[in-house]
Amino acid sequence: MARAKDWGIWDDSYYYARNFNTGFETDNVNLESFQNAEVDGLAIVRFDDGTARAFAFDRDEGRKEPELAEALLAKIIRSDFVQRMRQKDYVQSFIVLNGQLYAIASVQLYRSDGTGTPPGFLTFIQHITAQMASAALQVPADVDLSARMADTQIAADTSTIEIAAPLNGPDGTTVAAIRLHLTRPLTKAAQNLLLITFAGVFCLIAALLTVLGRRVRTLVLDPVERLHQHVSRIRESGELREIDGPVPSNEFGAMQAEFNRMTAELQQLRSQLESQSFTLGKSQSAIGLMHNLRNCLSPVRVILEALDQTCSDSLPTHAPRALRELSDDALAPERREKLVSFLSAAHERVEARNAAVRQQAREAARNLMNALDAIDAAAQNERDTRFDERCDLAGLLSHSANVARYAENITVAVDVQCNGYIAASGNRVLLSQVLENLVTNALEAIQDSGRQDGRILLQVTQNPAQDRCTITVADNGAGFAQEVATQLFERGFSTRTSRSGGLGLHWCANTVRAMNGALKLESDGKGAGARAIVHLPLWHDHDVRNADAA
Repeated sequence: MARAKDWGIWDDSYYYARNFNTGFETDNVNLESFQNAEVDGLAIVRFDDGTARAFAFDRDEGRKEPELAEALLAKIIRSDFVQRMRQKDYVQSFIVLNGQLYAIASVQLYRSDGTGTPPGFLTFIQHITAQMASAALQVPADVDLSARMADTQIAADTSTIEIAAPLNGPDGTTVAAIRLHLTRPLTKAAQNLLLITFAGVFCLIAALLTVLGRRVRTLVLDPVERLHQHVSRIRESGELREIDGPVPSNEFGAMQAEFNRMTAELQQLRSQLESQSFTLGKSQSAIGLMHNLRNCLSPVRVILEALDQTCSDSLPTHAPRALRELSDDALAPERREKLVSFLSAAHERVEARNAAVRQQAREAARNLMNALDAIDAAAQNERDTRFDERCDLAGLLSHSANVARYAENITVAVDVQCNGYIAASGNRVLLSQVLENLVTNALEAIQDSGRQDGRILLQVTQNPAQDRCTITVADNGAGFAQEVATQLFERGFSTRTSRSGGLGLHWCANTVRAMNGALKLESDGKGAGARAIVHLPLWHDHDVRNADAA
């Protein structure tokens, strides 16, 4: 209606109705004007002679619609419509043209100043669609051209309201209806209120979580993180230190004070433990010396018993009689030859026995010398323990093998394998004690297994590229289960119920570690034997290596 009134009070429209001309039509009746005015059809009718002009455009396609213009003209030149416009300044209603619903607005024509007798009237039409109605009313809507209701109809259920409103034509009859689909206001309001409530609660919870997170960070996480970092520094440096900084007046402050008290007590206990460890180290050194002496003197005892038995065997009982017969000049030649053969055999037997005795005596002497060396080394170690000595592994393995070769109450095959000259860097006496203890453990494992074919392998290999050598002491004894492997190096732990009282694996592992080496034990299971593996750094002696290579 507003656009119709704009064109109705306009000099150009007024004079065009008095005298239809192509100039007005060229300047104003075109697609651009219709798009600006947002109308689909225009018609102007004169009152005096009923002459009329009608125009229509498809604004989307940009083309004229003569059929729509003719249909519009047919509607508004009717006598009843013209008579109605003579009586009213304007009329607004709805019409159906060519099966489409249009809004129609008609106004009488005046000059721009509102003067003059209206020569006729102007009509605009605008196409009405369901989409336009939904957008204008902000609710889902449909256009029903078949409805012929007189009054508005309302149908409601629990969740929706359906409204059908009649649309009247210029003569007051219903030409169509618009149907609105509404949700119930209370239900929608409740849903909106619920959404607003949820949003408010969510925002409140988010704010509370933010504040709580900051408080938790300040009061809990930050103190815990400081404690964690402090404990990590203690673990990395090995130095017990108290937590510095102010003590907060809360549970974490109490925990910090308690931690500092615990640290002070641990420092005190560490000092006591170091003192006790020194005393225990001296005690273990004495035990090691006694163990080494026992290992050195045990073969001497066996050798001396063997010598005693060997020396009790003299010449054959018939030897004196044979000598007396040989002194007789009248002895027959055949008899003399037999007696000479007899005495020669007896002499060879005595010589062989004496050679064995001399060998055993030398072995006993060597073991006695080792015992004396152990005593001297123990005295020296009391003054200065060195871990950078040259340790000839071939000699150490051979010496350790005697522990098994001359063991009492058991016969064990011992195999020593050392390919060429190999020397390790360490402490010769302590390494000798470690190897002897490993051989002793192997003997006891074989005894516990009840085997009659005991075997011990002592093998050494070297890896110059890694500057390391490896000593392996393998046996076919009782072995051990995999689940106790991690406990073998604990102080006082043993897989056997009866022990001989030698040095423990705990001491052996610590001693090897002091020589910048490592000791580990392996077994394929109970009854499958075991392997003690010692890794040590190689000794760098170029003169000895060159001599060996030459």
